[in-house]
Amino acid sequence: MSKLGFKRTEVAGDKTIYAHVLETALGGFVLDTTGLTKGEKIVAGTAFTFDEATRLAKPDQTAPKGLLYEDVVIDDNTSVDIVLRGTVYARRIPAITDELKAKMPQIIFSQSK
Repeated sequence: MSKLGFKRTEVAGDKTIYAHVLETALGGFVLDTTGLTKGEKIVAGTAFTFDEATRLAKPDQTAPKGLLYEDVVIDDNTSVDIVLRGTVYARRIPAITDELKAKMPQIIFSQSK
């Protein structure tokens, strides 16, 4: 645990999902656990939004700003990083509609395996 009280839990991922990560949201964020179940896992590549003022981030299937960088286990004060620019293997992440992909134009959704 860091001096600020953030928790970081190592979660073994099954596969590499990013070919390249060019930019993440600066400063990192704390997972907003509202409506989420503690102990469950959120997988890397899940669409996320964040609030710069509150420094909170949460899964968002309507107006995402980026993709979750790595798998996390839901808990209080869980630190998350959001990828804003890069290339992701689209077949290895949770399904994202074309409409949502259009809202994240700086992320390339590669169809490579």
